[in-house]
Amino acid sequence: MADNVQPNRALSRLLAVLRSFSSDQPELSAAELYRKTRMPKATVHRLLVNLTKEGLLEQSTITSTYRIGPALYELGALYLSTTDIIKAAKPVTEALNDFTGEAVLVGTFTGNHVIVVLKEESKHVFRFARTIGSIYFAHASSMGKAFLSELSDAEIDKLYPEEELQLIAPKTIATKTELKRNLEQIRNTGVSFTDEETSKETAAVASLIRDASGKAVASMTIPVQTFRMTPANYPRLVTLVKMGCSLISYRLGYADVAEPVRDIGEIRSWFEQNYLNSAPL
Repeated sequence: MADNVQPNRALSRLLAVLRSFSSDQPELSAAELYRKTRMPKATVHRLLVNLTKEGLLEQSTITSTYRIGPALYELGALYLSTTDIIKAAKPVTEALNDFTGEAVLVGTFTGNHVIVVLKEESKHVFRFARTIGSIYFAHASSMGKAFLSELSDAEIDKLYPEEELQLIAPKTIATKTELKRNLEQIRNTGVSFTDEETSKETAAVASLIRDASGKAVASMTIPVQTFRMTPANYPRLVTLVKMGCSLISYRLGYADVAEPVRDIGEIRSWFEQNYLNSAPL
């Protein structure tokens, strides 16, 4: 046992530094890390030097603050590439991207944020800046609101203790009361919608992906430029998102639906019948 004490202590200290970073505090100074870890300055300094040397952290040449480095991103990308969600979703997102030409994103939920774990780029000239690893505020995104619709009012109150919500874009939902009304609509329809709530001139539809137990483990969205979210295109995008999420959920083992989508051919057939002979998306 004695032989393991020192390595375990060193590992605990290293993890304490890395876990000090969060989506709310992606960059930290050495002084802030001293305070957060409550370790001696010399110890933290030594850890910062070693972590930076190995690429686990990066130090800004301008502000001297630290942030998560490329080596950790590579490890995270390796993890994501091997998860069941990515394996189940990838063929579906590729198909929807091919059918529509639009960007298709899959995200997971943590705290009150959504993290993008999979993205197919839009085939249009317009490109969405979000990449894998990007973080959305849940109340301001279609994927995030889909997740929030799973929560009770009491859980929403705990997650958002204040009535006023942070404004991210021109039409971000501004109050918790308004958010709760919107979430009730999402529960009734199974689809989340945003119109310039995440970013200007962008609209999106999203729905939830469930695992074998029925738990919502991810959400998928198709974001488009607002001028393409027409009364004719909206219901088609809604159907495609719902069918895509149904298929991904089916591939993850979820079977608690009357008529699950079982293969991409079903989506292709619907698309050809409802899209190819009508106005483009």
